[in-house]
Amino acid sequence: MTLPALPSIRALSGLGALASSSSSSNINSDALVAVYSDADSLSALGELSAASAASIALARSVDKEFGSSVALVPCADISGGRLVLSPTGSLDDDTDDVRKLADAVKAGVSRAIQAGSLRPAVFFAFAQPDASAQTPDADFSRWIEVCTLAALDASYVTLVVREHRLAMAAQTKQEAVVELLESVALVFSQPVDQALVERAIKRASAIERGRRLAVDMGYGDPERMTPYKCAEQIQQAVRGVAGITYEEIKDLDAIKREYPLLYNSARASFSEKHTWPCVVKLEYRSPEPARVKEHLYLVGKGVTYDTGGISLKVGGSMRGMSRDKLGACGVAGFALATGVMQEASVNLSCILAFERNSIGPNSLLPDEVIVSRAGVRVLINDTDAEGRLVMTDPVAECRERIMAARRAGDTTPAAIFTAATLTGHVIRAYGWYGATVANGPARKGGYDGRLARAGLAYGDPFENSIMRREDHAFVAPKTDREDVYQSNCQASSQTDRGHQYPAAFIIKASGLDKHSLKSGDGLAIPFVHVDVAGSAEDGVEPGLGLCGITGSPVATFAGAFWSP
Repeated sequence: MTLPALPSIRALSGLGALASSSSSSNINSDALVAVYSDADSLSALGELSAASAASIALARSVDKEFGSSVALVPCADISGGRLVLSPTGSLDDDTDDVRKLADAVKAGVSRAIQAGSLRPAVFFAFAQPDASAQTPDADFSRWIEVCTLAALDASYVTLVVREHRLAMAAQTKQEAVVELLESVALVFSQPVDQALVERAIKRASAIERGRRLAVDMGYGDPERMTPYKCAEQIQQAVRGVAGITYEEIKDLDAIKREYPLLYNSARASFSEKHTWPCVVKLEYRSPEPARVKEHLYLVGKGVTYDTGGISLKVGGSMRGMSRDKLGACGVAGFALATGVMQEASVNLSCILAFERNSIGPNSLLPDEVIVSRAGVRVLINDTDAEGRLVMTDPVAECRERIMAARRAGDTTPAAIFTAATLTGHVIRAYGWYGATVANGPARKGGYDGRLARAGLAYGDPFENSIMRREDHAFVAPKTDREDVYQSNCQASSQTDRGHQYPAAFIIKASGLDKHSLKSGDGLAIPFVHVDVAGSAEDGVEPGLGLCGITGSPVATFAGAFWSP
């Protein structure tokens, strides 16, 4: 199923066009969402009409909680009669960041939708953020994009809901609602650079296209989004997008030959063809080759359901494991967003490894030794540590391609990234935040720092974890019967450095250990492992349901690797 068109977005300065009696009310809004930092910042609304000022004054007088939560205030002088007041709270305290704006915009637009709005205008009543007054851990430089993304997020209807509504509509002969809004107007209280705003809207719209692909796939249950159906969804999404080419590998013999760790991890799924593994490759090439500054190789973990394999998940820990594909979903979303944006500064090569980690007579077993694509003997200790297995051989392929390009004279800087919901340890360590773990060349090149800075600007903060010698020592062999240990036999959350050491395993098993700092500039390859187990979901369980899906790290990658 293709993605529905996004709501149209336009920007303007001043409140005059929003009055229901105004001759310039051509934006056809039916609600006004005022996002404000404190009650005094609402004074600008008094310029709109005496009625709006009176409505706000009345609300303040009867509600002692005014300013602490979203409020809907009837106002006849506003188009649609709906005035939604959505406070941000402080924006300049120790831990304040751009997410406070995003939260207020989404909450306000969601309330307008609940009231029946289809075409809200969002008025930014707060003073535009001052970069010189920001704390080191806050970056409001992308606030327009962040607010636009928040409004679009409020309008989004998930794929599984869209499909259900369309099916019901076909039976009842009624129209299905597959997008909650028709349009969004962004209204600035102060003069803004129109070109800057238009570019921000363009970037946000491209990011949202990619984010919606990631979230659509993520919400799919284990049967709606099997490996093959994930591939189909990606193929439909990128079809016709300039610069993107699509390839898939479904043949089991080819997977066994090219990606032996993925093949063996997926063995138990072979009994049912619809759960067979597959590999999706996406290539994006810049429309302006002369402007390309770097070539990114992105590997995504796409485990469409994780039973743990023969190392079975027990005690309810299997719940939510349809989300174990969110790394691959995020990479696919970033590739789509980059193609939609027609970003000139970067080329992409993406490998997405999809499998169902099933349990059965042909399951991968602890104690097996599997030889990786790079010729490294891997001792399996825990089949529930499958994510690092499915990504390692694609990383080896990326390594091979980078070295082949260098031998052919291509001097474009290149780096490898893995994206995965890999460990529970990262949530134990950082809560609902993502983390990076980088090798020496990536640390020297500042790749993990770029992700951290971009995440801060786009409201998707990442923590930079540091790889230590203990991580490599943990997986180093102690006998001559293997070259690397895949894992221990305990949950990552019960293991010291449980989200850092898997990166050391990937480095060794893929052959990247031969491309460290000491190998020299001609051989060194930057590598960053991105664990999105915390950031890909919002951490809020609605009753007995599953958490919401955020689309991380699509916006962060865009902020880190697109030109400003």
